[in-house]
Amino acid sequence: MLAIAVAACAVLLAAVIPSPFTIERPGPVVNTLGEARIDGEARPVISIPGAETYPTTGELNLLTVSLVGSPEHPASWLALVPGLVDPSQRIAPRSDFFPEGTTLEDREAQGTVQMQSSQAQAAAAAFRALGEEVPVELTVAAVSDGGPAVGVLQEGDVIVGAAGAPVADFAALRAAIIGTGAGSELRLTVRRDGAEQDLVLTPAVPEGGEDPLIGAVISSVYELPYEVDISLSEIGGPSAGMIFALGIMDQLTPGDLLQGRAVSGTGTVNDQGQVGPIGGLEQKMWAAARADSDLFLMPIGNCADLPQRVPEGLEVAPVATLDEARAAIEDSAAGKPVAGIERCDAAG
Repeated sequence: MLAIAVAACAVLLAAVIPSPFTIERPGPVVNTLGEARIDGEARPVISIPGAETYPTTGELNLLTVSLVGSPEHPASWLALVPGLVDPSQRIAPRSDFFPEGTTLEDREAQGTVQMQSSQAQAAAAAFRALGEEVPVELTVAAVSDGGPAVGVLQEGDVIVGAAGAPVADFAALRAAIIGTGAGSELRLTVRRDGAEQDLVLTPAVPEGGEDPLIGAVISSVYELPYEVDISLSEIGGPSAGMIFALGIMDQLTPGDLLQGRAVSGTGTVNDQGQVGPIGGLEQKMWAAARADSDLFLMPIGNCADLPQRVPEGLEVAPVATLDEARAAIEDSAAGKPVAGIERCDAAG
């Protein structure tokens, strides 16, 4: 009886004593070609008012991860037990997800901003992939305290040139900054209050960084051919960008891209259609498998994160661009071989 009482006390303590760890596990799966409930109302996840759209079939799923254990609501030691035996869950120090001083509210706010930026870039990438012109305006959204742009740039400035050349997009601006290098003067041409003027600042490498920065948050404002509305709630971060872009393209093109199949994927996308790496790859793979996905699209930049155990029966296609992702879907739907995990060996 004493042993039972001691064991019961140990379990009770494990259930209430907070741990310094967070559990990362598969989160909700959302079909971007379907509907979502927003404030109790069913709305299409992706709608393109005013554009000619075409019927779609199948599922094009965005994948998410859920976190258990925040600074405000830490996971108990007992809550960690399932993660020790379930390959779809990962236990990691809470600081991996919540750096010192970061709250759950901070993380969610950052995720919301990243999601909004991801949606805008996905729309731009989709229209460009379909041959549409998408002009972009680079606007200073904020100036970082103590950075090179303090006293030079102002919120609302529109950057139209750098290093004596026009900048057509953020990639061109970034190239100009890196090309100038830290410690050298960079001339920027901005439009402020309707007039253009030249400004000079000196890029610097921030503590812990590698590349020079100008110390300003730059927002890309796209002039899209049609408005794109994306309706989601309680999902943040940039990792659904590729799937959003594919969903927009599927609606705007005749024919049936998915052929009734279930395709799941994850990956950021920039306005040039390049697919970038994300976090939580293993958990998203398990989410895709549990959603009975016929194909799982992942960024080739995540090859190093592939788990030793891939969910059985899941066809995995690493991709580097939006065009590659679309081609993988078309090949899979047509029963053709799809370049799989072996691409990671070649890339490595």
